[in-house]
Amino acid sequence: MDLISHEYADLRPLRTRRIIHATYSEPPDRVDEVALAALRTGTAASGTVVDVGCGTGALLRRCAESGHAGRLIGVDTSIASVRATGGKGVTALQGDACALPLRTRSVDCLMERHMLYHVTDVERALREARRVLQPDGTLVVVLNMRGTTPRLARMLRACAGRVGPPLPRQALVDAEAIKPLLAAQFPRVTETPYSGHLVFRHPAPLAALAESLLGFYGLLRGTEGHRRAAALLRTEARTWFEANEGPWRDVKGWTVFAATAG
Repeated sequence: MDLISHEYADLRPLRTRRIIHATYSEPPDRVDEVALAALRTGTAASGTVVDVGCGTGALLRRCAESGHAGRLIGVDTSIASVRATGGKGVTALQGDACALPLRTRSVDCLMERHMLYHVTDVERALREARRVLQPDGTLVVVLNMRGTTPRLARMLRACAGRVGPPLPRQALVDAEAIKPLLAAQFPRVTETPYSGHLVFRHPAPLAALAESLLGFYGLLRGTEGHRRAAALLRTEARTWFEANEGPWRDVKGWTVFAATAG
C-alpha cells in the first residue's frame, strides 16, 4: 500500500485537520462556503456536480441537504471516502483524478479541493477534468499558497527527523504552480486568494494537527516511528506554551480558481 492509500484508508486524520482548521483559523476558514457559492451560479445550480477527492463527503451532503436539483457525485481513490460519501442523494465512485469514471461532457461543475497535492500527474488530471466537463462547465480548484503554515512545517520536520530518516512527501503543486497548468487547458481562469492565520491558545490542538500530518512525512500510523514522533510533537507543543505567553500564530492561505473552457 502506497503512502496516500495508507493515509486515507482511515479518515480520522482528515477529519481532525478539517475540524482544527475550521475551529482555529482567523478569520474563519470558509473553504466549503466558497465552493458552495460557486455551485449556485450558471449551469452548476441545477446540473451535475462532481467532487474529486471527496474525502468525508461533507460538502456533497450539504449540497444534497440544501435541495440541489442535479446529480451529486463523489470520486475518491479511498474506499473509506467512498463509503463515507455515498447515500442520501449522493453517488460515490472509486476512481482516480487522472482517469475519471465519468462520461465525456457529462459534468456541469467539477471540484478539486485540496487534493491535487496527491496527484502525480497534475497536467493529466486537468485534461481529464476538461474532458468530462460540459463546454460551458466550470472546474473549481482550491490549493494552498506556497509555504503555508511554515512554523508547523518546521516543527514536523524537526520531530520527524529526530525519530529517524522520514520519507518526506513534498506537495507537487501549489497555488502558484497551478496557474500555467490551468491556463494551458482552460482559456478563462479567475482566482480569488484568501489569507489568515492558524491561532492556538493551548497546546492540544496544535499537537493534534501536527500528529494528523505525520503520514505525509513518511511516518505511518501504527508504526513505532509514528508513536515516537507524536509523543515528541506533544512535548514540543507543551514546551512552547510553557515558555511563551502565546498565542501560537502561523500564517496560512489558499486560492480558489474557477476555470472554464468557454
